Amino acid sequence: MSPRVVIDSEGDIILQLHQEQPSEAAADGETVGEKLETRELIVSSKVLSLASPVFKVMISGKFKEGVELAEKTASSETYDLPLPEDDAEATIILCRVLHFSIKDVPEKPTTVCLEKLAYLCDKYQCINAMKYCGGLWLRNWLLVCDNEDPSIDDLCRLLIFAYVVDLPYEFLGISWKLFLTHKGPFLGPFTQAVMLVDHPLLHHNVAREMDTKRFQCCKSFHRGIMAPANWNWQTLTKNCYRAAKAVGSYFNSLQIAGILPYDLGFTEHRFCDLIRKASHLPYISVSQIKTESRRFYYNKLRACRKREQKSLPGAGASVPLALEERWQWEWSKIRLPNAGVSVPLALEER
Repeated sequence: MSPRVVIDSEGDIILQLHQEQPSEAAADGETVGEKLETRELIVSSKVLSLASPVFKVMISGKFKEGVELAEKTASSETYDLPLPEDDAEATIILCRVLHFSIKDVPEKPTTVCLEKLAYLCDKYQCINAMKYCGGLWLRNWLLVCDNEDPSIDDLCRLLIFAYVVDLPYEFLGISWKLFLTHKGPFLGPFTQAVMLVDHPLLHHNVAREMDTKRFQCCKSFHRGIMAPANWNWQTLTKNCYRAAKAVGSYFNSLQIAGILPYDLGFTEHRFCDLIRKASHLPYISVSQIKTESRRFYYNKLRACRKREQKSLPGAGASVPLALEERWQWEWSKIRLPNAGVSVPLALEER
């Protein structure tokens, strides 16, 4: 890797950056450590001043850098401006974008590099100059996210970059993907999005707002999957047990799919998994539930009454009240609709 990068061949400033490089490997093949390598960028002070008000004040005003630059310019020499705190890779990309050297700009920088670019854009206040390339980078990353599940840390870095560069459309797409793939609430001791909590580039309400939106979606999903238990079943109060069996089969399918059990915050679930499981639930219809015939219940009741009459103390003894009530309850089960009558199903209508 060349220590000097020429972005403007006629530039009057040399930015001196520090970049960590792995040291030479030891005899056992392990890396001993890392060393700092100085990289130099030849850029134009005019371009930096036009793109960044911070650079404009620094090198065009009465600060030390501005005075020294003026002296070097008068003697036709380049001025060395050390920037030890800035990342070398991110600064090179930023300067290439500012100098319209687009052919040397990567199509999809890493998420770590984008987060460092967000720091530079915020530090030097050159957000507007980064919007076009930043939007293209995030859209390329969103295409990748459509085909595979990126890590939560990568999504957090992309979200930070979209927030700093002020790209609302890309911010919406990344936050939606983060919502789908994040397991549990965004706030709390078990959050996976630790990077979003108290990040220096994010407003403190960003993570809280995302957590609030997620909880609202949790409540909506809960109401949706519990809705069959609250419907006004036309057959549930007319001595027909088809509706009850259908609801029981439905909740059994939820348990088999892994949706149940859950808490209201769906702490152990990802929403992408919940939506996928819910979309593959089996079709359940009341008309598919088989019921026994009226004659079957009548014979069953007669046999039950004979067995319990034999257990009574004496043939002429009166039947206890509890047994009478049980007979009435058993008899109520006989009053079923005819086998050929179709039963309305609220689940099918929904």
